Amino acid sequence: MRILCWNLKRPDGRRLRGIAERLRDLGVELLMAQETRPGDGPALSRLLGGVSAFTAAFPFRQSAEGHLLWRRHGPVGPVQPLSFGGWPWPRVAQLFRLVPDGPVAANLQLSHGPLARRRELGVVAGHRPALIAGDLNWPEALRLPGWHDATPIGGSFRLGPLRLRLDRVLVADTLPQPSVRILPHGGLSDHDGLLIDLPL
Repeated sequence: MRILCWNLKRPDGRRLRGIAERLRDLGVELLMAQETRPGDGPALSRLLGGVSAFTAAFPFRQSAEGHLLWRRHGPVGPVQPLSFGGWPWPRVAQLFRLVPDGPVAANLQLSHGPLARRRELGVVAGHRPALIAGDLNWPEALRLPGWHDATPIGGSFRLGPLRLRLDRVLVADTLPQPSVRILPHGGLSDHDGLLIDLPL
């Protein structure tokens, strides 16, 4: 299965059309996106077909920002929102099955603070998803027992002369290891994407 994990930074219409072209040209079957808006999924479906599901990242703040799943073929749900808890605005992740009756995946964006994001990742890991992918805001070494960090060494986010590994792909030891490569954003976001080829 070809998956693209990408923080899209609230795309406007022009960038969304460019993203749709990338999805089509790369043969992406599943998009796991962060920092999107409720209308982005339906807009992609109008451009490419397929189905989508949106989950608000901060439901108690009534934020219009959240996580998007877009799938070229077949159902995209059911999608289970997973609250990390915490105060004042708990973040929410998406849990869903990669294929019907198949392994569970988590699409997420973690907090910037190291203590908060460590706790949030622990909440997600407690649900034992086979794939954890998204903007983890985790530039330092990441070790999670039971999962392998398949993220390429080159960073996905540029901060001046530095490239930071903020976006991550964690794969459970029970799954075959995927091929993951960095997809340059080409001006469509401030994050590079992570293109995942996962044997299922």
